[in-house]
Amino acid sequence: SLPRQPACEYDVYLYVKGRLLLIDPNDVLRFGDTTLISRYRLPRAMILGLAEELRPFLERPTRRHGALPVVVQLTNALRLFAKGDFQSEVADIGKLSQPAVSRYLTEVAKAIGGLARRYIKFPTGDELNIIKEAFYEHARMPGVIGLVDGSLFPIKAPKEDEATYVCRKGYHAINIQAIGDHNMLIRHLVAKWPGSSHDAFVFNTSNINTYLGESGLSGWLLGDSGYLLKPFLLTPVANERTPQDMRYNQAHKKCRARVERLFGVLKSRWRCHDMSGGYLQYTPEKVVLFIKATAVLHNICRLANLPDPDIPDQDMEHPEEAQDVHYNGINTRIRLILDFF
Repeated sequence: SLPRQPACEYDVYLYVKGRLLLIDPNDVLRFGDTTLISRYRLPRAMILGLAEELRPFLERPTRRHGALPVVVQLTNALRLFAKGDFQSEVADIGKLSQPAVSRYLTEVAKAIGGLARRYIKFPTGDELNIIKEAFYEHARMPGVIGLVDGSLFPIKAPKEDEATYVCRKGYHAINIQAIGDHNMLIRHLVAKWPGSSHDAFVFNTSNINTYLGESGLSGWLLGDSGYLLKPFLLTPVANERTPQDMRYNQAHKKCRARVERLFGVLKSRWRCHDMSGGYLQYTPEKVVLFIKATAVLHNICRLANLPDPDIPDQDMEHPEEAQDVHYNGINTRIRLILDFF
């Protein structure tokens, strides 16, 4: 017989063929897709598919009673990423201990981040031509192979090197660099530098800078005025002097709106990274694990054409001032403006 009152506020009862049954509170897949997307950001089929991908990394060869199923480990992590909840709240919902949630959360984040080679890939070959054509159709800007930008992800004040994490806006953060394409897929990610790091420094020390400088690819990234002008990275014209300069800047801005929205969609879907969800109460190293995991999840959602979440109205981040100019980059930009604008 069932108790008259639930043993826990999260106990769920269900009538099946006239019988009242107690449902496992960890079985979140009992909900419909609308509820799952609201709470966990993925529909049932995608949760199950991702759980299968992660099973080799998360399933333990044990007969121990109470071992947490992979799908439960995953949904607990998705809940925290999606809502920015404290671990204790996630533990209460699943009737688990807080240390168990903490342990599984780290392991799930590492496992999802380990899928980055599959889901975050810089385009090559025919993909580059598709991206170029898409940007040209969108803004009449030729040769664009990607959009580079940095964004500040807030964290709590770390115990070590605290001052280096204070960003130009006055709070502690990690400076994340992403390269996005026309579909707002993340094509390259750098997640390791403290908030005080300049965007140009992050790019110049990244492997993508070396790759583009040596590969001889035909095309360029677009970046804001915080980046250094290079033959493979074009920035806006600071002082417009001609109608051609204005048209170039307008097309440049129209393209770059995609990468700004990319960060907005990522932070709105995974609110653990948005300041409205509170500062993540973890070390910078663990926050980086979460950022890599949610970047992979962002691309999974984009590839599945899930609807984008509503993005709150926010002031646009002002670009940092660049430190230097690459004159070969100036020549590339001048030729582009003269030939196409």
